[in-house]
Amino acid sequence: MAKMKLAESTFKLIPEGTHTFKVMEVDDSKYADFGKIEVKLQTAKGDTHIERFTFLNGKGELNETTLKVWSYFARTCLNNFQADEIDTQDIVGCYITATVKHETYTRTKGEKAGTEGTSVRLNDYTVATKFGGKSMDDLYDEEVDKAIEDDLDDLDDLDDLD
Repeated sequence: MAKMKLAESTFKLIPEGTHTFKVMEVDDSKYADFGKIEVKLQTAKGDTHIERFTFLNGKGELNETTLKVWSYFARTCLNNFQADEIDTQDIVGCYITATVKHETYTRTKGEKAGTEGTSVRLNDYTVATKFGGKSMDDLYDEEVDKAIEDDLDDLDDLDDLD
């Protein structure tokens, strides 16, 4: 038997509070067969969250509540509350602000049955166009501008040596 060092876990829950997310990806590959969509969201700090929508109940019938939540989520992402129909990929690249709440529960299945778990719930969706008033491109541009400014300062310092 060999011992092996394991990598550190980088998983962490997004802290409770209000956060702005960018929609990074929509996985609708299970929609046709199982009525499921997963939306990968990312904060400005790079923390990720997957929001899952299950449109079919245990009887295979449409879950109206999930449809209403998805509809509000999608319309909020698009900032288009008149939309009647969208391609699920239309929301990729959009921003949304939501309140993050943690909920504890007792696991009922698997090896961890009986232990406590914590899930993240997003509520109170509101329209957002950028992270804190700045888009990812703006944040990147600011980093590039700062690096260029630092390089120019270094050149000025070299001129002072002459």
